[in-house]
Amino acid sequence: MSTRTTTLDERYGRTPSRRRRGRVRAVVVAGVVLVAAIVWGVWTGVGGTATALDVQTLGITVVDDQTTEVQWLVTGRPGTKLVCAIEATDKDDAVLGLVEVVVEPQGRMNRSGSTVIRTVRRASNGLIDSCRDA
Repeated sequence: MSTRTTTLDERYGRTPSRRRRGRVRAVVVAGVVLVAAIVWGVWTGVGGTATALDVQTLGITVVDDQTTEVQWLVTGRPGTKLVCAIEATDKDDAVLGLVEVVVEPQGRMNRSGSTVIRTVRRASNGLIDSCRDA
């Protein structure tokens, strides 16, 4: 009977070497998943709140058909020079004017300003879109 059981185990892949390969394969897959999670965390800056940037539009003033003024606030990265994109849009969110502003480094987290944007026609909205390191 044991010969018949051994033959069936071999036929259906229930041998000790097969189980060992399955364990090795599982360990390798788990290792790859762990490395991928670590790389993703470093890439996206998970846990790096000290380097996070927050941009806020404080207000807008539509001066005339070709001019809009946007008041903005950037929070984060003190001492880092930034370039921020500030835009004026119409009611359909089409960009009518765009200005990139250099925000000089300061020793504090909050930096604010006001930017005048020339537009191709009357804007209905304005915003600080994004910032990046200069």
